[in-house]
Amino acid sequence: MMMSLLSSTTTAPTASAVDAAAGTGSSSLTVTALSVACAALALILVLMCALDLPYFFRSLFSYVAATCIKKKLRVTDTAVYSSVCLTTDLDVYLTHMNNARYLREIDLARIEFLLRTGLWQELRRRGGLIFTISNSVRYRKFVRTFSRYEIRSRIVYWDDMSIFFEFRFVSKADGFIRAIVYNRQRVVDCSADELMRTVIGGGPSAAAKTADADNAYRRPECPIEIHHWIQSNLMSSAILKAEMGDGDPL
Repeated sequence: MMMSLLSSTTTAPTASAVDAAAGTGSSSLTVTALSVACAALALILVLMCALDLPYFFRSLFSYVAATCIKKKLRVTDTAVYSSVCLTTDLDVYLTHMNNARYLREIDLARIEFLLRTGLWQELRRRGGLIFTISNSVRYRKFVRTFSRYEIRSRIVYWDDMSIFFEFRFVSKADGFIRAIVYNRQRVVDCSADELMRTVIGGGPSAAAKTADADNAYRRPECPIEIHHWIQSNLMSSAILKAEMGDGDPL
């Protein structure tokens, strides 16, 4: 009997030992969780230093909004993209939007325009791509901190190689046009004119390839300001080619 009691005393864990073991396991889990959290935070910091994460997230949001939320538009319509001037958009005076941010914002507005009008889908179907090759910005009034504004995007002209966009920054408080941007997009690996003809006609389906679709296609007259801008770019290109002899085609 005595031997049985001694045996049970030496083998059975005490309550304090069980609590100690549980405390050790809990501490180990806490340390592991903190280590994972620190590693995740370090990874986020590295990504923020290496990449402009807010831009990529906003681009993703523009893509989702254009494909899943906002209604489709005709390529000849004006698209509206709404935004607000945040602290991350300010210049050193901390009172209005940084000049460079205007170009960032039209990037997001253009994503929505291309997707909502079907231009991007038709471009990819043809195996083409589109790139910005020139911008002209006129700043008229500041976009103030925390003020709400919208970007009104439309196509004003196109030729065989390029599509010309107009982006107007309009403040929602008073409807004033704060800035106007002309943006030239070079279409590569397909014709910009044929691309526009297809999208205006309703797409690549057989129904779109009718006389009615052809009659619906009208290339607009080149606006005078776009004409002079093109001439200015051609003069600049000629001067650079004379200086560098690099055969730059733009």
